[in-house]
Amino acid sequence: MSTFIVTNKRIKQERHLFNSRIYSGKMEWMRLLFVGLLIGISLSAIIWYTGVLVDFSWLFTLNLITLFMFVLLGYRGLSSAYTIGLATLVLIGLNFILLIAKSNDFLAFFSSGLMMQPRILNGLSVLLVLCLLVEVLLVYLVLRRPMQPSRVKIRRGTIQGQFKYRSALLLPLFMLLPVSEGGVLHATSWWPVFAVGNQSFIPIVVPVIIGMGARIRSDKPQRVLKKRVVAILALALMVALVSVAGYFYNWLTFTPFVVALLGHMGIDLYFWLEDDPDSDKYHLSPNGIRVMGTRDTSAARKMGIEPGEIITGCNGKSVYTRQDLYDAMNLNRAYVRLTVLDEFEEPRFVETALYEEDSFEMGLLFVEESVIEEMTESVKS
Repeated sequence: MSTFIVTNKRIKQERHLFNSRIYSGKMEWMRLLFVGLLIGISLSAIIWYTGVLVDFSWLFTLNLITLFMFVLLGYRGLSSAYTIGLATLVLIGLNFILLIAKSNDFLAFFSSGLMMQPRILNGLSVLLVLCLLVEVLLVYLVLRRPMQPSRVKIRRGTIQGQFKYRSALLLPLFMLLPVSEGGVLHATSWWPVFAVGNQSFIPIVVPVIIGMGARIRSDKPQRVLKKRVVAILALALMVALVSVAGYFYNWLTFTPFVVALLGHMGIDLYFWLEDDPDSDKYHLSPNGIRVMGTRDTSAARKMGIEPGEIITGCNGKSVYTRQDLYDAMNLNRAYVRLTVLDEFEEPRFVETALYEEDSFEMGLLFVEESVIEEMTESVKS
C-alpha cells in the first residue's frame, strides 16, 4: 500500500512540476516485488545453510520496530541496521529485565530463552550482514537510474531544485520458528516439522522490508549514491568482522547489532550534514538555464547533459530563460548546438540532430518554472 501511495505521489509531482511523467509507474513495484522475491529466495538458502533461527517474540518485535521506524523516518527507517538491530537489542534488553525483575505478564510475552543463546544471536548477526549487503544492492539499483527531480520554493519564493530517492525491497525469507504446545505456533499433521537438537521447528515465510531514502540538494546524485554504497558496504564488513569475533567470545554476540545501529546512524548523520541546503548547485542561475535532469531515451540524455549544468547558448544565441531557448531552437528545427557550463563552470559544446519524434524541449528538465506553471501561479494570486 505504501508503495502504491509513493508511486502515485511521484507521478503526480512529476506531472505538476515538469508537465509530464518522467519514469514508469512500474518502477517501484518491479523493484519491491520481483527483485525482492529473487533476493529473498537466495537469502533463504543461505539462512537455512547457516542455521539461522528465530522465534515468534523476535518476529513480533521486528514488525513493531519496522512499523515504528517507517512512521518515524519513512523509507530511511527501513534499513536492517535499524529494524533488525533494534528488534534484537530490544528483545535482549527485555529478557535481561525479566531476569532481575519480578514476573510481569506483559514482559513475559517477550520472554525467549532461545533468543538469549549465543549461537542464535550469531545466526541473527549473519542475517543482519546479509540484509546490509541487500541495502548496498538497493542503493546500487537506484544509482543505475536517474533520481526523481523536484522543485521547492525557499526564502521569499526563491526556487531550488533537489533530488529525492525512496525505494524498498520486500524479501520473503523462509525461516525456522520453534514449535510450542498450545502456543501461537504448534505442530500440525499437514505442516512439515524440523528438529534441531531437542527443539522442533516449523518453516514459515517471514516478510522483511529493506528500504532507503534521502534528499540531495548540493551535489550530483550519482556521486552521493556512490559514496553511500561504499559507506554501507564498509559498515557491513565491519559488522561481519564483529560477528566472527562473537563466535569465539560469547560476550560479543550482541555487539554486531550495536555496531550496525550506531554505524548507520553515523552514515545518515554524515550525509545529512554534507547536504548543504544553502548550496547554489540547483538554484536559478543568472548565466543561463539551470538543468535538473533529462528524460529517458531523450535527445538531451544522449547529449550527456548532467544535473546542475547550465545551458548558456543555443545555435549561436545566448539564452537566459526557457523562452530564449525555444526561440533559439526555432532557428534550426533539425539540428541543435548547445553551450553548456559544467559543475566547474567550464564551457563545452554539445550537439545533435533533432527528429520528429523528439520533444521540442529535447527532454530537458529545468529548475526554472514552465510557462504553464507561471500562468497557474498568476491565476492563483
